[in-house]
Amino acid sequence: MKKDLKHIIPVMLTMFSLLNTTRVTAQRFFNNPLSQYYRNGYLWNPALSGQEGSRAYALLHKSWAGFEGAPRQISLAGDMKMGEKAAVGIRFIADKSGMLQRNMGALSYAYGISFSGTSKLSMGLNVGFYKERLDNSALAQGGQVDEAVKSFNEKGIQFDGDFGIAYEGIGLKLGAAAWNLSNVLKSADKRSADLSVAQVQAAYRFECDGKTNLQPMVAYKLFYKQDNIFTAGMQYEYENIFHAGIFWQSTGNAAGGVGILLKEYGELNFFYNGANKYGYNKQYEVGLKVRWK
Repeated sequence: MKKDLKHIIPVMLTMFSLLNTTRVTAQRFFNNPLSQYYRNGYLWNPALSGQEGSRAYALLHKSWAGFEGAPRQISLAGDMKMGEKAAVGIRFIADKSGMLQRNMGALSYAYGISFSGTSKLSMGLNVGFYKERLDNSALAQGGQVDEAVKSFNEKGIQFDGDFGIAYEGIGLKLGAAAWNLSNVLKSADKRSADLSVAQVQAAYRFECDGKTNLQPMVAYKLFYKQDNIFTAGMQYEYENIFHAGIFWQSTGNAAGGVGILLKEYGELNFFYNGANKYGYNKQYEVGLKVRWK
């Protein structure tokens, strides 16, 4: 344990520094896939690519259920180990919120260092691109072509990057990620208004017996203009057959999820997030994971 502490303390200091130097841009407020917390950490942190060997994850996520033009995201992600220390990943995302459409992609690379065979420190980097546009109904306002919308749609492909760090000990998992790093150099009026800032997360896995485990988790997500969000969760897993989890967020909403685990082959997950304290932002998502050696 003393050996682990020597590595945990520097990791925590790094996370603190990371958050205090990257609070520079806003978060996509409605893009909050619950799969990221337990079922696939690669969705939020590039340092967690290759965590389960080789896997692919398909996700359908929809927010503000019941509202016309509600945010909807379709995401495909795959990651795999490359030898003992390295891992690579790839992500594609199609996102639509009202009249705004965004397509994104990213390539990831992670490198990990093991300590004493019981703990590991990993760092990861995403290099990504995105293309944003407003649909054609936004072009014409009162019979006139909206030049601002036209100019927005004529923007080319934008490039960006993310950085993540993760620590894994015996049962303990710590992570931090900073997103959309190109916005550090942009003035406030030139940043996309709904891009992510950073997130930190900690979880611990308690082995109850040979068949079950419990994992409490806390996460803190930073925003540029919106209030930061604190999330607390608990997941129960039984013998690689099923899992069930509950979540609470500081926005006043509760969420839950269940999944069927197909042993080493994959899993099927379903999550539902209730309305927040303002009475909106219900979310649901369905995720399918496939594993292979």
